[in-house]
Amino acid sequence: MVKPTPSAQQVRNRISFGLHTASRLVKQASVAQLKELELSQAQWRALSGVCTEPQATLQQLTAFAQISQPLLSTAIKVLEERGLVSRITSEQDRRSSLIVATAAGEQIYREAYQKMMRVEEQINNILGKRDGEKLKALLDTLVAGLE
Repeated sequence: MVKPTPSAQQVRNRISFGLHTASRLVKQASVAQLKELELSQAQWRALSGVCTEPQATLQQLTAFAQISQPLLSTAIKVLEERGLVSRITSEQDRRSSLIVATAAGEQIYREAYQKMMRVEEQINNILGKRDGEKLKALLDTLVAGLE
């Protein structure tokens, strides 16, 4: 027997559909905040990794930022061209480059972080602090289970 085709409401009620929609809307809000600093989402994630994981390799930054290595490499290249990060040779492995933030990069990171906190505040204003904390815990559990 053929199952009936799900209705639009049934599709919208799926967790994956809701997560995708919420992700898109949060990304839109984030992009709007980062646009003022001329940072893309990938550049923000890369710069966050560089500023919080000092002297990281591209591989380490890829794991931190949760974006593909080609996208991360492109983001790092743009950040380098803007003078926000630089590459240094690893003393432990001369074949490896480490990415470090410049003073300008650290300043932009602090400004971008404040802008991203506005997005976080917007989420908490909608959900309330307690439900926001619950959502964060649930997302952490989901990510850990899917990785």
